[in-house]
Amino acid sequence: MPLFKRSTSQLQIPPVESTRGDDTFSDPPASDSTVVRDKYSRSRGDRNELFSGYNPTKSGSSRFFEGDSIDDEEDPEAIKQRIRYKKQESVKSTQTSIQLARQAVETGNNTLKKLREQSERLGNTEFILDRTKASVARAEDKTEELRKLNRSIFIPAVTFNNDAKHAARDAKVQRRHEDKRAEREKTMLGANMGRSEGWDGREETGSRRIRSTTQRSRFQFEATGSDDEMEDALESNLDEIQGLVRDLKNASITMGEEIGRQDAVITVLEEKTVKVDGRLHINTAKLHRTGGR
Repeated sequence: MPLFKRSTSQLQIPPVESTRGDDTFSDPPASDSTVVRDKYSRSRGDRNELFSGYNPTKSGSSRFFEGDSIDDEEDPEAIKQRIRYKKQESVKSTQTSIQLARQAVETGNNTLKKLREQSERLGNTEFILDRTKASVARAEDKTEELRKLNRSIFIPAVTFNNDAKHAARDAKVQRRHEDKRAEREKTMLGANMGRSEGWDGREETGSRRIRSTTQRSRFQFEATGSDDEMEDALESNLDEIQGLVRDLKNASITMGEEIGRQDAVITVLEEKTVKVDGRLHINTAKLHRTGGR
């Protein structure tokens, strides 16, 4: 016999009577004064704010509007003060730039002066080397005369007077040295003329600045006498910086050309030195052989 027995009688569920009229848990009727406490719903105030239009002063985003209100206009005096402050800062900045540019130009001038002195010393070295070459040629002639005189007495010794030839060679060396010195002086004169042209260009820039003074008023905001003075100082400083930069450029170009000429002179000096040294060595060996006899 099973432990549990299914009941064959049908389960009867009693009917539920409606108690909505007097139910204490039923929702009260909605009214305009009812406050909805659901955080995801909107009250009447939210609805009115939604349909009243955008107000930037109450908006949480202030990305494009700074300050209390976009309708507030900035004080014109504050604007002028800021403009004046920027002008003063610009004048100070240009003055500092002028000082640095002057130092750079002075350094360039000193370097160029030293390069010219070096060019003069290289020219003198080449002149001395040419004189040495002429002296070696004279020594070669004397060595040849001595060799002829030391030969056998049965062989007649015929010698020639080469003093005129040596004098002509010495004059040629001197003339070449003077020509090269004149060429160096001409180069320096051309560099100085280029710099003077730079100053003329600077004066022309100043005249353009004076002519542009009348156009300045179109871009000024209630300018005063001090504003015009700062504008004049700023433009004058810019003109001076432009001139200093031009001088520095001319000095650098001249230095580059001078260094190129010096490199060429050094190459010539090296070739001449090798030749003179070889001839001197050969002549010394001949002289030793002649003295050994």
